[in-house]
Amino acid sequence: MSNPSKRQVGATLRGIRFAWPALFSAMLLSCAEPPEKPIPALKPAPAAPENGTPVQTLAAPMQPGSVTRMPLGDLYQLVQSNAALIYDVRPAIYFRMGHIPGAVSWPKSKLAADLPANEARIRSANSANTPVVIYCTDFACPDAVSVANALAARGHRVSVLQGGYEAWKIANG
Repeated sequence: MSNPSKRQVGATLRGIRFAWPALFSAMLLSCAEPPEKPIPALKPAPAAPENGTPVQTLAAPMQPGSVTRMPLGDLYQLVQSNAALIYDVRPAIYFRMGHIPGAVSWPKSKLAADLPANEARIRSANSANTPVVIYCTDFACPDAVSVANALAARGHRVSVLQGGYEAWKIANG
């Protein structure tokens, strides 16, 4: 078997060097998931008819919630005192590889399916003035903002962690 020439080795190394940006880009894009179907607005229970005539009801206007930014230092204090409801909206495999202590995995792809169970917890946290924090991979990942906006449209107050899990991991080793 012959040894590869320096020219062949050089060409292989150049090929690998140019493959890294493509691999890195593919990894960043894996954070994004297909758009969700809109979450339907809750409707009040129909009123009972008084004299046997049916009553039409309209959905009550939903009071908009809010989305704020959560600085890393603020979240650190909340985690230390166990004083926040934290949702990791990255794909579940990333959650299993590492997450912020106390965080609950709620991948963006399961937003609609898991909404009933999680919305009750969010409503309870909002009532108790407990911060609700949503995070994703990093600044480039749009999932946290997307989920936060969907929850705010349903009347909830939520915050998005600045820098996401990557900022947390860097700050906490």
